[in-house]
Amino acid sequence: MQPSLKGQSLRWCFFSPGRRALDVLGGDSRTSGGAEAQVAYLAAAMAGLGHKVSLIYGDGSQHCPPTELASVTCIDAAPRWRKPASIAAFWRALKGASPDVIYARLPSDFLVLQGLLGRFDGRARFIYALAHDDHCRPWHAYSYKRWLHAPLYALGLQSAVAILAQHEGQRARLARRLQGRTICVPNLVRSFAPAPRDFESTSIDAIWVAQIRPEKRLESFLDLATSAPDLSCSVVGGFDPTLPAACRVELEQRMLSLSNVTYWGPQPADVVMSLLARSKVLVNTSSGEGFPNSMLEAWSLGVPVVSLAVDPGGIITQQGIGLLSGSDVELCNDVRLLTQRAALNDQIGVRALAYVKGRHSLEAVCAALSPAIFAPPLQPASIALNSPEKPSHDAGKPSQRSRPSRHRCCRTPPCPEGGRSPHRAAFARRQRETALHVPCPL
Repeated sequence: MQPSLKGQSLRWCFFSPGRRALDVLGGDSRTSGGAEAQVAYLAAAMAGLGHKVSLIYGDGSQHCPPTELASVTCIDAAPRWRKPASIAAFWRALKGASPDVIYARLPSDFLVLQGLLGRFDGRARFIYALAHDDHCRPWHAYSYKRWLHAPLYALGLQSAVAILAQHEGQRARLARRLQGRTICVPNLVRSFAPAPRDFESTSIDAIWVAQIRPEKRLESFLDLATSAPDLSCSVVGGFDPTLPAACRVELEQRMLSLSNVTYWGPQPADVVMSLLARSKVLVNTSSGEGFPNSMLEAWSLGVPVVSLAVDPGGIITQQGIGLLSGSDVELCNDVRLLTQRAALNDQIGVRALAYVKGRHSLEAVCAALSPAIFAPPLQPASIALNSPEKPSHDAGKPSQRSRPSRHRCCRTPPCPEGGRSPHRAAFARRQRETALHVPCPL
């Protein structure tokens, strides 16, 4: 049985470049993405459980003094290539945090430094959490300067002791050499309604919640609103800074031209939850995701989801907590179905609320995360085949790196099968010793 994160006292260091995770910790979630929000949620939750938690953020300027938000020590020390001195300062900040656990959730050129600290320190475990399905393959994680960023990100993935997937589909997308150290850990939902919201009290038929950028395909939701002028539709979210100005103007003009569409812009979390509680369905039109926070927030209120293309890990269809449309025509039909049939909407809402309470609570997240923190490394013989290992009786104890066996006659490491040199054998052994395989709890 794995030790629990409750009752433990660990030192956590979260890494989230930029300021978005910091803003969420401070209560402003209007501009944050799902990955930054999850970093902030988990950091605050670990601090609430009594752990010592720090967050390294920033853009390389490193001019802000350390501050504390939600019992998390926030350090402006994230590095940037254009400021080489910031890399050394980041290393010092990382070492100064003296972490037991290093946690990152977005691709970065500097993940490998966090993995290296774990190896040099001998105590820290570097854990990387996948935020998007495209992040499973380094070449797909970037749309610019892939020749530089993709190899560095790949090294970062390789240096992680454990990789956290949001659903089983992400594990399958990873390279086979990484799947053995991957476990499934659900996203954290901070609160749940005591009962599903009342269908009859809703005033919004369909709501769309996301940062507005090309992948989110807001135009598909506006097509829905155009084809169904009798439906009351709402759009919540700000325009991503990377969105071309022409696209922004076009979308703004189109929303203004539709009398049945209300654009709320970016809103804080409490307002978003209030709008969701007034809605019959949440509509997702993205072409790709990880596991959208907006879906989890809707389900935490008992609001069904209608998704055009995204079904994270097959959860929507398997759990019966929404509808997967697959085409624009079916999207319109599905939204009409759930806005007109109150009994069906309520049934799905009850299942949705039960699902998130059982799978995405803090207790469930801690139980799924514990193996990545406490489980010892696999024995070398079983890792090459990515085969499951029997649970160890020393599961709660810190792992110790064993010294390689030596020939009595020459005092050098034995040459492994195939005639590899001792140096290559030692490197392979170190790779195996830091691997982790835990069966997916889903």
